[in-house]
Amino acid sequence: LILPERHPPHTDLLNLQPLPVAALSDAYLQTLYPFTHFNPIQTQIFHTMYHTDVNALLGAPTGSGKTVAAELAMFRVFREHPGKKVVYIAPLKALVRERINDWRKRLKGRLGKNIVELTGDFSPDVRSIAAADVIVTTPEKWDG
Repeated sequence: LILPERHPPHTDLLNLQPLPVAALSDAYLQTLYPFTHFNPIQTQIFHTMYHTDVNALLGAPTGSGKTVAAELAMFRVFREHPGKKVVYIAPLKALVRERINDWRKRLKGRLGKNIVELTGDFSPDVRSIAAADVIVTTPEKWDG
C-alpha cells in the first residue's frame, strides 16, 4: 500500500510541554480529572479534539489516554452542539460497562448528562435513547 505523501500514515509524538487541565477553561470540566496536566498524546491532540469539529483517528496503546481524548471531543459536542448526541462505541461489552460506570458518576453526577447503555444485555426504550446525551454501545449493537 502506497499512501500519498500529503496523507502520512501517522503523526509523530512531539516533545511538547504538558498542557494543564486548566486549558479546558471550564471549572466543572476541570474537576472531572484527578491530574493537573494532560499526558503527551492528550496534549498534542487537545486543540483538534476540544476546539474543532475535524474528524480524528487516534491509534495508541492501551492505557495511553484515548478515553480522555474522546472526552475532549464529547465536551466540544456538549458545548458547541447542545441537544446533539454522542455515540461512544467500545469493542467489548465489558468496556461498555466500564465506561457506563465511570461516566454515570462523572458526567451524569457532575455535569447532569444522561448516559445510556445499548448492548445485547441492555436495550433501552425509545424515550431513554431520545433523552440520552451519550449512548455507549458495541459495534454489533450499533450496526444492528
